[in-house]
Amino acid sequence: MKLKINQQELMDAINIASKAVSKSTNIQIHELIYFEAYQDSLTLRAFDGEISIKTSKEALVEEEGQMAVKASLIANIIRKLPNEPVIIEVKEGKINIRCKLSDFNLIAFDYFEKNDLSIPDLRPITIGNDVLKRSISQTEFATSMDETKLALTGILFELKDSKLNMVALDGYRVSLKKINLQYPSAYEASEYIIPRRSLIEWSRIIEDDMKTDLYRKDNDLVFVSGDTSMQCKVIDKNFIDYRNIINDIAETTVIVDKKDLINSLDRAQVLADSARANLIKIEIAESKMIIMSNSEIGNVREVIDVDQKGEDLKIAFNARYMQEGVKASDSSKIKLNFKSSLNPCLIYPEDSTYEDEDFTYLVLPVRLAD
Repeated sequence: MKLKINQQELMDAINIASKAVSKSTNIQIHELIYFEAYQDSLTLRAFDGEISIKTSKEALVEEEGQMAVKASLIANIIRKLPNEPVIIEVKEGKINIRCKLSDFNLIAFDYFEKNDLSIPDLRPITIGNDVLKRSISQTEFATSMDETKLALTGILFELKDSKLNMVALDGYRVSLKKINLQYPSAYEASEYIIPRRSLIEWSRIIEDDMKTDLYRKDNDLVFVSGDTSMQCKVIDKNFIDYRNIINDIAETTVIVDKKDLINSLDRAQVLADSARANLIKIEIAESKMIIMSNSEIGNVREVIDVDQKGEDLKIAFNARYMQEGVKASDSSKIKLNFKSSLNPCLIYPEDSTYEDEDFTYLVLPVRLAD
């Protein structure tokens, strides 16, 4: 194998493929990147047992061939080279890498389990990368870290009534993103639980101005955008019926400036006690929202002007859970609906920027002693 490729193009491809390289494993093949030079392109593949990634770049291929190399090693070498053409040549079990006056010689791996990443012959679900990235960021933080609740460690993709519903919940909050989306009828009324890590890695790869095609492949899903594709396993478990959780009957409604609320919650957390679930108390009365927090070292009181409708209220929350939902709302003003001090709060964007998207966030209160 012999090829020439620009250093930055090669580094970009290595960075993409490395997202499917295991950071801690005793399985050698999961530490490798597989290079394949064919015609006028270089294709890089990696597979860590959970996700598989393939990406291609244009290259001047003098001799077709293939090689496998440890991902961390090749990344460190190429990263330190100047932004000039890089020549890679494989001969007699040795890899030679040249760039200007730099010359590296490495031992090639004899064995690599090349995971087949083929695109199914089906019509895909197509979604804009900007929409997908935004939707992942609005949901992934609400997934569970508890591996004993495997279904909740992923994000539900639910296709129903010309909508893609993305749902994450961990037992304390629910993050729901609805996107108006046209898709092939074969996908109607289907749902997939996609591992959080898979979606986060994909969102880091894709470019905003492109689209993602999503294919069903047996028990896996295949994501394709441009010259990069990723195959991931879905979580084969039943998701909680989130619709029974979201009951928006409000006795008190508050509209508040998003920045004011985020800043007040931020300051309130300075004195919140992590041993007490970052507890903050909220009082709503006379078109004011009063946020209070106290611990052994002191207390804080924040007051925000709000547009209040309905009854006065006293309620308590985990400050981080509340703040993450507010931050995820894509608007300058936020609507909060309360039923009572014992019922969840529902958070909505009041003036959403995006017409074909709806966001709902539910957070459970912390029950206080009288």
